[in-house]
Amino acid sequence: MRLLFSHHPPCKNWQKTLIFFFLIGLSQPGLAAEESIDELMHGFDDPAPKSNTTPNADGNDSSGTTNTEFDDLLEGFDDSPNEPNTLTSNTEIIEKTEQKWDLTTLMSLSSSYNYQQVKPLPGAPDFRGLSRLKLKVVPELRYKFNSQWDSVFSAIGFYDMSYYIKDRSKYTDETLDSNETELEVRELYFRGTLSNSLDVKIGRQIVVWGKSDSLRVVDVLNPLDFREPGMVDIEDLRLSVTMAKLDYYTGDWNISAIVIPEIRFNKMPPYGSDFYLAGNNPPITEIIPDDVTNPEYALAFIGNFSGWDLSLHFADYYDDQPHFVKQTGTAPRLEHSRLNMAGAAANYVTGSWLYKSEIAYIDGLQFSIGNKKFSRADAMVGIDYNGIADMIFSIETLNRYITNYDIILNNAIDNTKENENQVSFRYSANFIRDKLQLMILTTFFGKSPNDGGFYRGWLDYEIDDGMSIIVGGIIYQAGEGQLLKSLARNDRVFIDYRYTF
Repeated sequence: MRLLFSHHPPCKNWQKTLIFFFLIGLSQPGLAAEESIDELMHGFDDPAPKSNTTPNADGNDSSGTTNTEFDDLLEGFDDSPNEPNTLTSNTEIIEKTEQKWDLTTLMSLSSSYNYQQVKPLPGAPDFRGLSRLKLKVVPELRYKFNSQWDSVFSAIGFYDMSYYIKDRSKYTDETLDSNETELEVRELYFRGTLSNSLDVKIGRQIVVWGKSDSLRVVDVLNPLDFREPGMVDIEDLRLSVTMAKLDYYTGDWNISAIVIPEIRFNKMPPYGSDFYLAGNNPPITEIIPDDVTNPEYALAFIGNFSGWDLSLHFADYYDDQPHFVKQTGTAPRLEHSRLNMAGAAANYVTGSWLYKSEIAYIDGLQFSIGNKKFSRADAMVGIDYNGIADMIFSIETLNRYITNYDIILNNAIDNTKENENQVSFRYSANFIRDKLQLMILTTFFGKSPNDGGFYRGWLDYEIDDGMSIIVGGIIYQAGEGQLLKSLARNDRVFIDYRYTF
């Protein structure tokens, strides 16, 4: 596992905070449409009938989306309860067709309490107790030009009051800049139909490849937010990037070609934070490639059939995880390798069982031992079972094998092994007419939990339409790698309140 720590210059937090509270004022309930979210979204995201794929509710594309027959077979594997079918009058249909603007806003207040940290040294930040008191707002504005073209704009902004409460002067600039405030464009894209078999989508977006719910093999197009490892599910970890995406449909197949001119990398725990990976070592400058002259490229062939699906994936992209470079006469730095990936993914449904798999071959990996490049073969298999009412069990296992391994990697900063394993177990159950959901997620790196990982469990209770409260906790298991060691004293409990209007 590679050691990752980098330096990001501080920005003007007061400007970000001012804009953030302006966004809150902009998205007051009085500006929202009267219809519920499901009613606003009815018919909005449906592509032309020819398409075999359907965008998710947030506008993201997923290769796991299937045709009607396969959707029927997958019924029950969706984490969200199905809404009952309702009859819609002609008047309602006309009103929804004429609806051009849709504004929805998610507001949340989340708090966490760390009960495992020890008393800090004099002058150092105190990571005990309150570790988050974050107010977040995510407005999303959708505009439908006509039956074939639409656009989406969403932003995300937050302010974490815990740093002010706990004396922000003791935290590093990097920690405050990354974790105290944030304001950025979440998604901004235009989408439409060029012909009966050709769609286009241009702008900042998320494209999901693969079949896994917890692990990544072919899903390489969007970087992840690792600032609080283990605290967020993968579907909420992905960071959007600017892409031009062209989809061609023929029969049961969708051919997707993608160009990515915006180069973004994983957001890692900042220097001086409780999750920082490098202990007391100062940050190292990270070299970001020119994203205008070196775009990333991707190509996918996605087929949906009766009871199963298959997809082939190819990508020429930058490694989201940098490697350490130290040359004589130069300062240490972090650089990102250019990688090539060829992979495949498949789903198969029979009865109450869903079998899923992904494989990939990645070439061009570099570590902290010089200019030598390595190749790696990744393979994931998983099983979901929904044969018990209102319950889903899922287990996934992943192996990463470096094909041209060099023993020197064992002694490098990366502490990289020839074979690395990862296992994820997920359990979900619904109660009280689907108003209460219990989720348990366990992920460990190695052959057993003793090799390091985390255990997270939470309850999600729907108080009312658009209003919910989440209560849970996470326990980290230390392992050999630097990342897992940095997590060891970060066990915490958390509570989130969310309101969507």
